[in-house]
Amino acid sequence: MTAEGNDKSSEEPGFTFSDKRRVDPNTGEVRPEADAQSAPDGAGEEPTADPNAEQAEAADASDLGVDIPADVSGLEDSEPAAEPEPGSEAAGYLADLKRINAEYAAYRMRADRERERAALGGTIKVVEALIPVLDEVKLARENGDVTGPFETHVNKLVESLNKIGVEQYGEVGDEFDPNIHEALMQQPSDEVENPTLFLVMQPGYRIGERIIRAARVGVQQPQD
Repeated sequence: MTAEGNDKSSEEPGFTFSDKRRVDPNTGEVRPEADAQSAPDGAGEEPTADPNAEQAEAADASDLGVDIPADVSGLEDSEPAAEPEPGSEAAGYLADLKRINAEYAAYRMRADRERERAALGGTIKVVEALIPVLDEVKLARENGDVTGPFETHVNKLVESLNKIGVEQYGEVGDEFDPNIHEALMQQPSDEVENPTLFLVMQPGYRIGERIIRAARVGVQQPQD
């Protein structure tokens, strides 16, 4: 029985111990096996080449059916697209586009004219409101009453009107023009060869060719 028991014990697998401590307890040094185990997977290995990348480098535009010349310095800009054939759908779209552009250009021109006309109308209304004051200023100047600070303010008023294009006209000796002058009196004279202003009762005001108020004058007519 004893011999048989000993045979059974010898057949059982023995107990083994693996020391996985990183530091050797005898020497106090780090074991090289521990460094290898702590290293990340793939560290220190040569990177493997991607076969797909090599194929991409080897591929060129010929794979797409396009030939790229080695020297592109002589290439010129592409020619503009040809006009669509008359009667085609593209030709109809192009005609509509041209018509819309023409209509927009005409609309923009009309809008600009209307804006200028509105601005001019506003200026004319302001000048018409100031005309009685300007007439009083003219009389005051003729009487020598425009002096000192009052003269300074009058000059600033006239300069402001000139800046917005308002012009005062009508001087003695000017040739009479029925388009811009209103003759309130006439008298014959042998000193003039053409109808001439000898008196300006109220000066005229205009903006460019637009008459705000015609000058009211006395006219000398040449004798027959």
